[in-house]
Amino acid sequence: MALPFNIFSIGKEPKSYLGVDIGTLSIKIVELSSENGRPKLQNYAILSNYNLIENKTPKVFGGEASMMLRRMLKESGIVAKEINMSAPIFSSFLTIMELPPMSESEVASAIQFEAKKYIPVPLDSVLIDWSLIGTSAEGPSTTFGAGLPAGQAGKILILLIAIPKDLVNEYQFIARESDLKLNNLELETTSATRALIGNDPVPAVLMDMGSRDTTISVVDGGYLRISHSIEASGEDLTRALANSLNISWRRAEELKKEQGLKVMDNNNQINDVLAPLLDTIVNAAKNIIDLYFSKTNKKVEKLIIYGGAAKMPGFSQYLGKGLGIDALIGNPFSKIIYDEKLNPIMEEIGHEFTIATGLALKAIQ
Repeated sequence: MALPFNIFSIGKEPKSYLGVDIGTLSIKIVELSSENGRPKLQNYAILSNYNLIENKTPKVFGGEASMMLRRMLKESGIVAKEINMSAPIFSSFLTIMELPPMSESEVASAIQFEAKKYIPVPLDSVLIDWSLIGTSAEGPSTTFGAGLPAGQAGKILILLIAIPKDLVNEYQFIARESDLKLNNLELETTSATRALIGNDPVPAVLMDMGSRDTTISVVDGGYLRISHSIEASGEDLTRALANSLNISWRRAEELKKEQGLKVMDNNNQINDVLAPLLDTIVNAAKNIIDLYFSKTNKKVEKLIIYGGAAKMPGFSQYLGKGLGIDALIGNPFSKIIYDEKLNPIMEEIGHEFTIATGLALKAIQ
């Protein structure tokens, strides 16, 4: 069974495909079509919520999200009606399940029985999906251990995901109130993996610093292996700047985007406030990288940053230096056809559409 959740019926395929990423403070939409077997950008839209109140995070969900989504679709001229959406990792459950060698039909039955050992909530409160990602004795495959010498077949590795039914209902409500049909729902990190990694076999870390938290994931062979969220966030950096410089939350947000970590260069007070937050992120990434190495003996070779904070000046350099690996800013449009006139825009904000692009690509691939 392939990720993501195919829990909604799919009708006739549309000519264009929508990915909708609803974040805490913004909504992003990407519309793709297929041209000679390659994805082509048809349209995109972004709406950021600037009605920010210090120490308060607006809830961009429910009726408010539907209203804003309808407005975006109308003003951008997007006519497609079928969409894919994503759920944040902090609201879901993800783990790697190990099973002894068995047939594919047996795996499906075993997962239903074993899932309760891995998911810390009642199974009737979540929707479960799974994907075979390989065996402990070899890389990603679909052989269920077949082909290995007798007695040497490794355990089957299953990526197990559970999303609360209440959250699924929330997304269904948003789509329904926006006059859209929700085809698929998947984890944000799965979407980002599709957009930035594809089938690249090199182990990599994906990092998304959002307004609420920072998600750090290991992807290997195109498969999500570990994903973990920590509370350090872009909003924490903004608040720390506002308090240190005695400026408004909004001005601090602007300063963060314009100067980034440069504000630390000659200001010990700011350095003392921001460095511990940044080092929390670096240390969390180190721990995840070390954990993956201890389990697989595979070395992570690169870090790809995406999302709103990815282009904060000095951020990628700080992370790369702290982790001792190459830190790159993800480009979800690297394999997508689009008008070259959009190059300046893509250079500036393209990374913010990573999740929405991955969702739209799901409909094409």
